[in-house]
Amino acid sequence: MVFSSTDLFEVNLAKNYLESEGIETILQNELAAQIYAGVIDQPKLLVREKDTGQAIKILIKGAYIKN
Repeated sequence: MVFSSTDLFEVNLAKNYLESEGIETILQNELAAQIYAGVIDQPKLLVREKDTGQAIKILIKGAYIKN
C-alpha cells in the first residue's frame, strides 16, 4: 500500500496521478468505502512491490503525501 485516505475522491486522484506517470495501481476497498464510509477500512491504493519506491516519490512530488 502506498496511499490511503478516508476520502475516496482523493484516493482516486492519487490513482490517476500514478497511472499518468506509468505506475499500475489497484484500488482496494473502494466499494466498501462508498457504502460504509468511515465505518469499514479505508480505501487503499496498491502498487507492485517493485514500483513502491517510485510511487512514493511521485506521490510526494504531487503533494499527496508529505516527506
